[in-house]
Amino acid sequence: MVEEHEMKNNKIEKQKGEKVVKTDDTNTELDTLKKELEEKTKLADEYLSRLKYLQADFENYKKMEARDRKTFEMSATEGLIKNLLPVIDAFEIAIESAKKNYNKPSFIKGIELIYHDLLSVLSKEGLKQIKAVGKKFDPYCNEVTMTVINNTIPEDTVVEEHEKGYICGSKVIRTSKVTVSKAKNPLEEQ
Repeated sequence: MVEEHEMKNNKIEKQKGEKVVKTDDTNTELDTLKKELEEKTKLADEYLSRLKYLQADFENYKKMEARDRKTFEMSATEGLIKNLLPVIDAFEIAIESAKKNYNKPSFIKGIELIYHDLLSVLSKEGLKQIKAVGKKFDPYCNEVTMTVINNTIPEDTVVEEHEKGYICGSKVIRTSKVTVSKAKNPLEEQ
């Protein structure tokens, strides 16, 4: 019985020893995990800090771009206005001249010259009139306001222009308001 008791004590001591060893292993593993967690936390904090700096840099970039765009728009507008000032001066002279001594033919000629000067300035800025009369109807450049039945000209040909259309660069900024020809339908006669 003593032997049994000793065997039980040895087992208990072995088990206790194993538990101590397991506790030591667990402590080592726990320390390793704590170190890894600290490293990952440091790395996450570093990434968060970088993200905050990048976000601030991006916000500053957006503000700078908005300022630059506004400056560019202002300088472009300023250039156009400078080019239009002589046209405004010519209108003022024409108005004063008409008030002093009204000569209809010379007044009309002066207004026509100013009109051509204005178109010239705007064409330098990229503005072009859409030539519509006599051409085939183009839905991108023309807007039909009326149709006319006419069998002497091809169908869908622009016959008359009510309001001029304009293109700036490659973009249509105003369509032409036009009258378009339609062929008479022979079935309608019957």
